Amino acid sequence: MNTGDHGESSRLRRIMLALDALNCDTALIEAAALIAAKLQAELDALFVEDDDVYTVADLPITQEISLSSARAREISGPRVEQALRCLSRDAERRFTAVIHRSRVKGRFEVTRARREEAISDAALRVDLLLLQPRERTLVRVRVRENRPPRVFVLCGQSAASRRALEIGARLAHEDHHVLEVVVAGELDAALRRELEATGLVVVVREHPAHSEVPAMLGDVDDRPGNTVLVAGDLPEGGSRAAALQGLSRMRCQVLLVN
Repeated sequence: MNTGDHGESSRLRRIMLALDALNCDTALIEAAALIAAKLQAELDALFVEDDDVYTVADLPITQEISLSSARAREISGPRVEQALRCLSRDAERRFTAVIHRSRVKGRFEVTRARREEAISDAALRVDLLLLQPRERTLVRVRVRENRPPRVFVLCGQSAASRRALEIGARLAHEDHHVLEVVVAGELDAALRRELEATGLVVVVREHPAHSEVPAMLGDVDDRPGNTVLVAGDLPEGGSRAAALQGLSRMRCQVLLVN
């Protein structure tokens, strides 16, 4: 593996950024565009109108309180739909402006579904899915932090794991030159030497061969500014939905690599 080689074998074609009503501000989109530019990939955005929000809005007991009047008023499905459509249009304008400035190609898509289901479906359609952290001040937090950013890779023994390591190594070279590998099984010794030969400091934490993502996440420093790459085939079967739900709650940037 040559992490300095940007040939077709390791080049990503498409990255998808998952957005929603709470996570769609310019700083998050700019962070995603920076990753896409580093990896020479196109950046698409998927704005999810969460079906659960509509379900809650249709309950007869649901009310909202206006900040200006401090008065309660009923919430209706059409009002929620109008609010979400306004947010998605604003997000699309910000996304378009960012990719234009960054000279990254991409498109914006809106879907109505349960968030976890939409993310799980999107993860199967793209080379890499980017889940932005829940905190909305990524850039400002990075400036405050004294510790340098760290790149973590959760992997196993599959082809997707190899791609996750390649991409993680490229991103680690851009920042602190430290790659933290959390592996189910053993990391191949020759592969480790290959990574270290590029100038990276490789820190390896090995788990039992059939470990699941939640257990492996215990070795990840979950703070804004860090990046976690997860091999897309690592969560298997029924554990996949639970793993994606857990990853979407992290404060790090999370990239699912297929």
